[in-house]
Amino acid sequence: MEINQAVISGVVIDVESQRISPGGIAHQRFTLQHRSRQEQAGQPREVFCRILVEMRGDLVAQVQPIAVNDRLKVEGFWDRSSYKDDTASKLILHAQQLQKLL
Repeated sequence: MEINQAVISGVVIDVESQRISPGGIAHQRFTLQHRSRQEQAGQPREVFCRILVEMRGDLVAQVQPIAVNDRLKVEGFWDRSSYKDDTASKLILHAQQLQKLL
């Protein structure tokens, strides 16, 4: 089995409205902005990215409310953002655990 896991922290910069799927499952997306300094090949590297995160089901209710400027740690897995286009390269982080940071 292949490995697909991610852990990242950052600041929420956008929160979409909560939606309910036709199957009755709650969905909510937000954008997480990450900045850090990492080491690569023995050299420091500045890292900056914005990541679209989606949470579903019980996780949506457990972490409410999520607001702009919240600092979060997100653990989850990567998947394409839509199944409508098999060639789509846009990825989304599907949250399995969230932790609000101070």
